[in-house]
Amino acid sequence: MSLVQKINALTAGILDPRIKLEIAKTINFLFGVYCTGRVSEEEIRSDLIDICKSILEETNPDLLEEDKRKRANFLADELLRTFKIEGMSKRALARYQRYTITY
Repeated sequence: MSLVQKINALTAGILDPRIKLEIAKTINFLFGVYCTGRVSEEEIRSDLIDICKSILEETNPDLLEEDKRKRANFLADELLRTFKIEGMSKRALARYQRYTITY
């Protein structure tokens, strides 16, 4: 599943389109930051967990805190896995661009 599809699935239970858009923009921003390689994967993961937990609190308020935490961790790991797959070339380019030879 692509990043866009995962974001759509994650925000499916949110009714306000402005909130959906803000979540999508934030996750896409984190993807861009991840691709630069300037922020640790753990920092990105932590931010994704916070986002996922907030979404779960909005869409599933009846879940126990422990279940929200586990589900948020799982969802964040899924997003991060997608970041890795979709960002391989972008991240490599950002990391090694200074080594390219220009003529």
